[in-house]
Amino acid sequence: MIKYIKGIIDIGTNSCRLFLAEVGESENKIEILRKIYKETRITKLGNFIQSDTSISNEGVEKLIEIIKYFKNICDKYECKKIIGFATSAVRESSNKDEIVERIKKESDIEVRVISGDQEGKITFAGSSTEFSKKILLMDIGGGSTEFIFGDREKIDYVKSFKVGAVRETKKYFQNDNYDDIKSCITSVRERIGEIEKFKGQDFIFVGVAGTVTTNVSVYEEMKVYDSEKVHLYTLTKKNLKRNLDKFLSLRLKERMEMIGLQPERGENIIAGTLIILEAMDILGKDEIVVSECDGLEGAMINFR
Repeated sequence: MIKYIKGIIDIGTNSCRLFLAEVGESENKIEILRKIYKETRITKLGNFIQSDTSISNEGVEKLIEIIKYFKNICDKYECKKIIGFATSAVRESSNKDEIVERIKKESDIEVRVISGDQEGKITFAGSSTEFSKKILLMDIGGGSTEFIFGDREKIDYVKSFKVGAVRETKKYFQNDNYDDIKSCITSVRERIGEIEKFKGQDFIFVGVAGTVTTNVSVYEEMKVYDSEKVHLYTLTKKNLKRNLDKFLSLRLKERMEMIGLQPERGENIIAGTLIILEAMDILGKDEIVVSECDGLEGAMINFR
């Protein structure tokens, strides 16, 4: 087994994330031996999508600046491999090839633009080892939401839906106006309604990524984010509705000052929370278990 430090960079619609770990690689398998470092930077890349679906130069510049910052961290830890992957915003952009080329030219990092199904599978790979029974995993991103059903041995269902915290905010909640909240809920329900097929089945409903983890830190009023407390935390509908009422009672500027809420997530947290609650309603679930293991871990053990 060869041991080395590896870096994974996840380029999402709302954030860009870095994960460093010591891994052991053999012919058939990569395993995480030691988690070293994680960091998230908010890019709001989805806000830079133009009418022709391209990402503006301003958005690309902001992204590259963060990737260069992450590259410096990787270099300090003497990473042998750095692998980047991009999801919804870049995947749907008309200038994705140009973005990937610029990142390679300016940071020497190769970025893979992955499909929604691939995104779901690597997220599931990162999370499923935490649970001994069947799970339905929900990964809410800025531009897409993935649902994956299965267990440690097998994925039975994976689908990416064009529903996301940034996407819904841009469509329904511009300028901190929530008059269209009912239209947003109806539209989200129509787009993800397919998951109703799992209603009544025996599984644990699991959520990953910033929307669900933020709802934990807000509910628990964490002045300092506590990853250990967030991991495997059970959020109930009652918890989420209390958070949502609080979010809706405040203007954006006030939400940005809430304990437990990253200021950069203030704009999109309402749409994201609505997506969680709508999924729970469709599935007939009163709680969701929050996992800190997601696509970063999945990419770490799957991408060579």
